Amino acid sequence: MELRAYREGDRKALANLSKTAFGGSVAGWEEYYTPEENPRLDPEQVYLIEDDGGARATATVLPLEAFVDGKPVPLGGVAAVNVHPAYRRRGYAGKLMRAVLGEMREREVHLSMLWPFAHAFYRAYGWELCGEAIEYTLKPPDLPTSPGQRYLRAYREEDIPRMMELLETEGARHQLCVRRHDRQWRARRFWKDREAAVYEKDGRIGGYLIYNMSDFREGQDPERTLEVGELVAGSPEARAGLISFMAAQDPLVFEVKHYAPRGEPLHPHLTSSYVKAGVSPEFMLRLVDVEGALKLLDRPPTEPLVLEVSDDALPENAGAYTVGGGEVVRGAEAGERVVLDVRQLAQLYAGYLTAEQLARHGLLEANSPEALARLAALFPVGDPHVMPPDSF
Repeated sequence: MELRAYREGDRKALANLSKTAFGGSVAGWEEYYTPEENPRLDPEQVYLIEDDGGARATATVLPLEAFVDGKPVPLGGVAAVNVHPAYRRRGYAGKLMRAVLGEMREREVHLSMLWPFAHAFYRAYGWELCGEAIEYTLKPPDLPTSPGQRYLRAYREEDIPRMMELLETEGARHQLCVRRHDRQWRARRFWKDREAAVYEKDGRIGGYLIYNMSDFREGQDPERTLEVGELVAGSPEARAGLISFMAAQDPLVFEVKHYAPRGEPLHPHLTSSYVKAGVSPEFMLRLVDVEGALKLLDRPPTEPLVLEVSDDALPENAGAYTVGGGEVVRGAEAGERVVLDVRQLAQLYAGYLTAEQLARHGLLEANSPEALARLAALFPVGDPHVMPPDSF
C-alpha cells in the first residue's frame, strides 16, 4: 500500500474509482480531475492510495476561500473522498484524512470544510456540523407575485461582474460562506445544469437567481421541479421580483424547491405560512490549526478568557489558548476558563450554536458564569451558510 500525491496518468483511474463510488459517468469524472474544466482543482492536492496494482482510494483538497467575519480567508475543501468497494474496511479513508490534515497544516490553511456521507465518520477526525439551510417545497401559488417581475430577464455573460459584486456582499454576511471566483463563474462546468435570471431596473442589476428546471417526468406529480439554489438581492424590490419568478410557473406542472439561510426564513413573508419547510444539514467545519483559526477572527476586544481545547485527532491543537484584548496567546493567562472539544469550538466559531446551548447540553464546561458570558460575547450566534452551487 502506498499513499501518494497525484501523478500525470492517474486521471482515468481516479475517474473510474469515483464513478464506482458516486455514480455519474467516467467522462464527467475525468472532467472533474481536469484543472482546465474544474477551476477549483489543484492536482497537487489530490491524494490517492495505490494497492494491489491500482488506485484504491482517493481524496481531494480544493484550495478555496471563505468569509470569516466578512473577510475572505483560505479554506481547504475536502471533496471526492472514496474507497473502492472491494478495498473498504482497511483504514484507507482514515489514512487519507490524516494525510490531508497534515498537508493543510503545512500549507498554513487553518480551516477545512466538507459535506459528509456520514457525520460520524468525519467527527472521528475533528470535523463537526456547523451549518444548515431551510429547504422549502412549494407550489407556485404559495408564493407572492410582484409587478417588479417585469424587470427580470435571462442573464448574459457580461452580467457576471455585477452578479459577483452582489454575491460578495451577500457572502460576507454569512460566516464561512464559500467565495466564488471569476473562473468558476465562467466555467462551463458551473453552468452545465443551471440557468440564471437577473433583476435589472434603470440599467442596473439589483439581484439575480440561479436555478434549474427538471425534465418532464411522465406519470409523476409534479411533472417538473423548479429548483432555486441561490437568490441574491440588493433591495426588497429586487427580492420581490425574483420571488415572483418562482410564483409565475405553471402550478399544474411545477413544484418549487428553494433553499434559504436559516436566518432568513421565507415562510413569515408568505400569505400563508403553512408550506413544507425542512431543515437541511449543510457543511462540517474543522479547525485545522486552532491558534491560526482564532487569529483570523475580527471581533471587538473582550475580557481575557482561557480556552482549554482537546483534540484527539490532531494533538498539536490540544492545550490552552488565552483570547482577549484582540490577541490570541498560547497558554493560560487568565482566571476565567472554558473546557471544550475542538468540534464544539468549530460550532462556536461558525456561529452555528451558542455558548449557552452547548453548556446546557453538557458539551463544554465553564469555571464560572462570568467565563460563560465571556465565551458568549466572543462567539455570538451568526447565520453560517454556503450557497448550494458552491457545495462540494
